[in-house]
Amino acid sequence: MNSGYIITSICAISDPGIVRTNNEDSFLLTDLKKGKSLADSSRVEKSVLDNSLLLVVSDGVGGSQLGELASELSVLSIKDALMSMNINISAYDRLTAAVEQANHTVWSENVKNPKQEWMKATLTAAVIEQNKAYIATVGDSRAYIIRGHRIKQLTTDQTLAGVLASKGVVDSSESHKHVRNNVILQAIGNAESIQVAISTINLEQNDYLLLCSDGLSNKLLAQELIMYAINYSPEVAANHMVTLAKQRGGEDNITIILARFEGDGLASKREKNMNLTTEVKHISTFDPYADDEQLPKKRIELLGKTNVSREIATRYPIEIHGINTISGNFLENSETLQLGKMDASFLLGHQVDIDDLLHISFPMPREFRLYDLDEPLYKIYVQVRKISPQAEGKSLIRVAFISKNNPEG
Repeated sequence: MNSGYIITSICAISDPGIVRTNNEDSFLLTDLKKGKSLADSSRVEKSVLDNSLLLVVSDGVGGSQLGELASELSVLSIKDALMSMNINISAYDRLTAAVEQANHTVWSENVKNPKQEWMKATLTAAVIEQNKAYIATVGDSRAYIIRGHRIKQLTTDQTLAGVLASKGVVDSSESHKHVRNNVILQAIGNAESIQVAISTINLEQNDYLLLCSDGLSNKLLAQELIMYAINYSPEVAANHMVTLAKQRGGEDNITIILARFEGDGLASKREKNMNLTTEVKHISTFDPYADDEQLPKKRIELLGKTNVSREIATRYPIEIHGINTISGNFLENSETLQLGKMDASFLLGHQVDIDDLLHISFPMPREFRLYDLDEPLYKIYVQVRKISPQAEGKSLIRVAFISKNNPEG
């Protein structure tokens, strides 16, 4: 079906949980057609042919700020890679190359600092292309499709317990309780090559797509995910799920993206006894026994060997001016944790809210600049897009670059 419109209602939440003070999870919502990040709660209406969205959840591993940085780099690198590729390339090839690029970015940073504890992350990404969802996974973050009163996990946990469950050795519904469930067999940044497992499903009216870190999937039953999704708006449902995960211990960070699909551009629901398992197509799977030399290298084929779009190794000093924030007007000095052409991340002690306006100045690399190529400092207004609590009262802030001049006049 190539005519009509698709309406996508999305809510994304990331919470540190009850036990941990820092949040190593990251997520990203992006309109790939416009190249713009979406708000954490969004409603997007597109014609079928123009429908192209990216939803990503990543769970960092590494302690301190390393896990947080790994997950941050993972979600941003996928977006960068997808935005740089021709839309006429198949969604499967683009998504595979983008996830491989995320791994290359994090792994390259680890190799540069061999004495430092390596940062790693799990990752699940969904590219919504027209009326079809393509799901990529590395690690044990999950994706589910909810259709009516049925639910199907679209990903297979790349843990020892997950592999045993996929072979029928242990009950898949109990695999998260298995003694080896925390043994992750593959993660972003852990090795030079990875296997990107990708599945796909055609979307229908009133389908729900749920992506989450194990901080949520380990705490809620499948029937609870269905109950909240189909009875509430995505925003209310996602908040209820996070609250319940925290009430049941909240030992881990908790991240969820919940998307509902509607519109005449999607097929109507079919008979209730339709088997969801037969609807899911697994294009590529994870094989823990595969030879690294035989793994596909879509990244090199589509992006080249030296595709670089982020600066991580160099920490640039940055001056941040807060403008009418919850902390009022302020001036604070920090340093970049990662830097792209249209965004940056850094630690901030002052409190700010999502969408707050800041003005930053720092010695941005010339090749990343849009103007003032020869000035010592690059000065730009930015908007807060992510706030992730860290230790010592600080937060990791991701900002999107807006303009040279004050957009508020």
